[in-house]
Amino acid sequence: MRIRRNSIVILAVILATLVVVQVLAAVQAPAGQQGGPAAGARGAGGGGGAAAPGQGGGRGGGGGGGQRGGRGGAQAAATPAGPAPRLPNGKPDLSGHWTNPYTPNMAGRGSVLDPTRKRADGTCCEPLTFDHQGEAIAESKGTPKTFDLPYTDWGRKKWAEYDPVANGDYAGSCLPFGWSRNINSPHGVQLIQNNDALAMLFEQNTWHTWIPTMESFKWPADLPRTWNGSSIGRWEGDTLIVETKGFNGYTRLDTNGHPHSKDIVFTSTFLRTDSNTIQHTVTIHDPKTYTKDWMNVRTWTLKRPTDVLMEYSCEENNLGLDDGAIVRWKFPESVD
Repeated sequence: MRIRRNSIVILAVILATLVVVQVLAAVQAPAGQQGGPAAGARGAGGGGGAAAPGQGGGRGGGGGGGQRGGRGGAQAAATPAGPAPRLPNGKPDLSGHWTNPYTPNMAGRGSVLDPTRKRADGTCCEPLTFDHQGEAIAESKGTPKTFDLPYTDWGRKKWAEYDPVANGDYAGSCLPFGWSRNINSPHGVQLIQNNDALAMLFEQNTWHTWIPTMESFKWPADLPRTWNGSSIGRWEGDTLIVETKGFNGYTRLDTNGHPHSKDIVFTSTFLRTDSNTIQHTVTIHDPKTYTKDWMNVRTWTLKRPTDVLMEYSCEENNLGLDDGAIVRWKFPESVD
């Protein structure tokens, strides 16, 4: 009996000690960490911060949802935001590995804004309104389509005839996505910046683009048109404004296949509001395709330090091209 009572007393002491340890751990845990791994997973799983209404967030959609192999997530979920870092010239340094919200549909509900109309509180911007908005396009091929953007007659035709199942899509053939679809892709982008230029390293297909920010820089006048176009950056206060043009006419704006002409001009803005956040806008100016300029607004969030840029090879695993499941895209005879 004495041995049994001693065993019971020892067991009671051990259980009491465990309870005290759990209580102390709960009290000392910082806000947002209580609840163990599940709470932390919520911060990492989305792969990004706030997105404009109608925009995809993080690595959703075709990117497979949240994390890929345990990767992903915004550093902001774990590290309190500090002030935006600065370049030697005093401008905000955009450098970092960023979650740019996956945006397969730039015309998603609530996401198409009017760059000429600010809201009553002075923030950007009111929703865009236009003729035939929301009406069905009867001659659509493949997926049924609507007037989700302010199409010209030419733009409506290009939108209606887009049918990647029957005709293929250049991205399905592992050709360059182009400037807009690179930024819309779900796998993140590494920015590297100095006083004179900004480099964007996209994980998507291991592509890159280079943006000079020197006032004296000029691209050669005879530069060929390309998939990604040519960009020039300039500063307005702490906001970097990037104008991109000079396209070859082969690309689409997004995964849904919204059209543009080879003479489209993208005006993108990047404002690092703190150490963990970039506010990004893109305005579409393409009078051949759209009767009005329109824009999207998005929020980028800094990834965790453990989420590194990885090699991405579309060609290696795109077996659908070999077995015929994916129709091989053909270069058009002419582009406009």
